[in-house]
Amino acid sequence: MKHLLVISHDVVGSHMAGPGIRYWELARALAPYVAVTLLAPRPINLAAPDFATGSYAWGDAASLASYLARADVILANGFVLEAHPELGNTGTPLIIDLYDPTLLENLELLRAADPAARVDRNRRDVALLNRQVAAGDFFLCATERQRDLYIGALMAAGRVSPERVDADPLLRDLIDVVPFGLPAEPPARTGPALRGTVDGIGPDDPIILWSGGLWDWMDPQSLIQAMPAVVAVVPNVRLVFLAGKHPGPVAAMRTLDESRSLARQIGLLDSHVFFYESWVPYACRADFLLDASIVVSLHRQHLETTYAALRSRILDHLWVGRASVVSAGDAAAELVAHYDLGRVVPPQDVAAVAQTLCDLLADSAALAACARRAQALAVEFRWERVSMPVRRFCAAPHCTRPAVPDGQPQGAASPSVPTPVSPPTMDTTMNDQTRNDTLSRLDDLWKIQPQPLRSGLPILGQAKEAANSLTRWYVQAIVDQQNGFNASAVQAIQALAASDDTRHSELTVHIHALHHLLNVSTNQSRQSSAATQHLTDQLSHRTEALLHRFDGLSQRLDGLSQRLDGLSQRLDGLSHHISDVDDAETILAAAVSELRELAAAVASDKEPS
Repeated sequence: MKHLLVISHDVVGSHMAGPGIRYWELARALAPYVAVTLLAPRPINLAAPDFATGSYAWGDAASLASYLARADVILANGFVLEAHPELGNTGTPLIIDLYDPTLLENLELLRAADPAARVDRNRRDVALLNRQVAAGDFFLCATERQRDLYIGALMAAGRVSPERVDADPLLRDLIDVVPFGLPAEPPARTGPALRGTVDGIGPDDPIILWSGGLWDWMDPQSLIQAMPAVVAVVPNVRLVFLAGKHPGPVAAMRTLDESRSLARQIGLLDSHVFFYESWVPYACRADFLLDASIVVSLHRQHLETTYAALRSRILDHLWVGRASVVSAGDAAAELVAHYDLGRVVPPQDVAAVAQTLCDLLADSAALAACARRAQALAVEFRWERVSMPVRRFCAAPHCTRPAVPDGQPQGAASPSVPTPVSPPTMDTTMNDQTRNDTLSRLDDLWKIQPQPLRSGLPILGQAKEAANSLTRWYVQAIVDQQNGFNASAVQAIQALAASDDTRHSELTVHIHALHHLLNVSTNQSRQSSAATQHLTDQLSHRTEALLHRFDGLSQRLDGLSQRLDGLSQRLDGLSHHISDVDDAETILAAAVSELRELAAAVASDKEPS
């Protein structure tokens, strides 16, 4: 049986959000067909009888190395490549899950952030997307709309070739849809949830439930603003937000405080609008959903929701058989409208939200019909069904990513740092292709990461671990300082290259202008020799100026060439320095081993051997 390694970037456990749920349930669904190991950045506190679990340290390549070495196939969330680019250097077939478009999410998440930080995050997100589409052998997304988006990215990356399309006309063997799913087990109560535990909610009060997170790209404000009109028609209606703190290392959202403040301003906080302050355990979510009469998910209009996944909380509405009220414009709205699972309202339309809720609360037959349709559709989203593309790839795993260029690390069983490659001897004219190739190598090689000493022998291995601990405190500081210098140098060189491109464009414009003036002078020479002489003088002066600028551009290119040579020497020196550090660590490891033998000899009143 093949071994599938599943790597989550988020917490997996009794309290988890959508990403953790996705990888926990995929592991459960795939376990009958492959040997699954599920990893998360924190230990997993759920019992997994059918598959293995483990944890890794975010950003620590060594913590993943042994797991990668045993895997026949790897399935990783795309964001994992930000901290673990070594996944793209293995020879193991790699499935990259792109269900969450990080770039679009961060555009909304950082809308109020410092502009420079927002631009920097966007730059890194673009680089991450490029790394993802280059590294994967098979890609997952959550909707057909997302699939169209990512096929565009794959086209731009050169992954859609004539040979591939001939063999796979719709590219389903390169990228396929795996939406969020639902368990095969029906929902069952485990205990009380909202009714009888939250003061102010009676046993017969109709409950409007916001079951998802209060993320900054959602629109709970419109729902709260609609509540006075709903209360006027249904006085005992109650609105509940599940507002517990995210179990993972996620920054606090502004929306939660804004929503609570808005409910207080309209005078409905803790009387008709409630915020449940604990994160609901995954095993207990049915208790809260079954208490609801209607479940709601609203959003503003932006790219994140346009290309969002069919969120896990939305599918839970189907699982428990409850009518949904959602904003138009995303995959959830298309599902609700197509299967008549509730109502779709225009984004940020308070009046429409209020009227829709009043209509549904007054029509028990409509609520019951929506419930029946929802539960019937839930069967189609069972995890065993939606995970079929992963099963298909695991049955015949293969690498489809482009061959690694010369000078880059080939596939390996364990992660490694790319070996620095000295730039080739460059023509002093620095043609565009040479310059671009050199810049690309610099972008790949600027970040260094020394590897810890290892040994298969227990005693020597322990000694080397001790040496690692003793030297890490000063080696890491040197590496961080050098990485900072390398990043600044590469950015400066990239800025110079961009400036050269701009000047080259300007020169091209001036040359075109020169040709135009020459044509004009030729035509006018037939009419007036004096005018022709005047134009000739202008052209002469213009040509001299252009030659002067061209000389300056040549000098600038020569300077860039010298700086690149200097950086190459610096990288070579750094390689020797790291080698010296490794030698020092080996010597120190031997010394530690000798000290341990001496201590053992003293303890046993024997002379050291």
